[in-house]
Amino acid sequence: MTEKRKFTHAQLIRPDEGIRVHLLHNGLYRSVGAHGHDFVELLYVRSGKAVHRVNDKTFRAGAGDAFVIQAGDTHAFEPITPYFEWIDCMFLPAFVDYDVRSLLSSRKYFSGDGMETDYLMQAMLREYEEKKPAYLTKLRGYMLALLAELGRQIEQRADLDYGSRKKTRLLQEAVEYVHLHHRDKITLDDAAAKLGISRSTLSRLFRSHANDSFAGFVNAYRLERSGRLLRVGDLSVRDAALECGFADGKHFRTLFRRRFGMTPGEFRRAAADPAEVPGESGRL
Repeated sequence: MTEKRKFTHAQLIRPDEGIRVHLLHNGLYRSVGAHGHDFVELLYVRSGKAVHRVNDKTFRAGAGDAFVIQAGDTHAFEPITPYFEWIDCMFLPAFVDYDVRSLLSSRKYFSGDGMETDYLMQAMLREYEEKKPAYLTKLRGYMLALLAELGRQIEQRADLDYGSRKKTRLLQEAVEYVHLHHRDKITLDDAAAKLGISRSTLSRLFRSHANDSFAGFVNAYRLERSGRLLRVGDLSVRDAALECGFADGKHFRTLFRRRFGMTPGEFRRAAADPAEVPGESGRL
């Protein structure tokens, strides 16, 4: 792959942070041409599928997959589904411990091992967006945990048996199903039928790997998306709730307040003035 453009940390990462985490989707970037950079980039696919080319290798990326792009690598990708969404984490080498990063130097692609990676990436995105006190310390902790988790996959990969690989793929497909159908009425029975497994098996997978029920995971994802719509979109609270699969407005407000500590209306008003959002300083 021929490198067409190179980005520098000075262009994209604030020097007082050393890291940047943001959510992207193909509504903004329908494709990303070949490019490189002088920092480390960790890409985590939230939903959809894309062809991802890293140096001389080509991968079919789907929900739950992660890629580590080292400084000097060249990569590009093209979404192949109507909607493709990923979390992009860019950081300087000094932001994390070198020994942990070195575990990943020989591998670029990690097939989603399920809920641990998903939880850590979403937690990092939330910390970076909210910028509450000590957010950089929490980000560093999440990053170290994430890199250690990916490094552990390298060490344990040779020991994975068929059953483990099957569970990994089922979890990945279940997460993708939620991401693609969060606007619809989702039940444990429907998801299990889609995956070709029993409802009890799917329930055990979520409880053992995410410490949450299937319904709890669905609601958590819907709430994250509704918060983002209220922050950056022009939808009404009711429309944002419906867009994220909440047909019962009262139930939505109860869950939203429990998650964010304020009602959807209060959240929207605070988002209009970054200085009023808890933990926001109004900085770019």
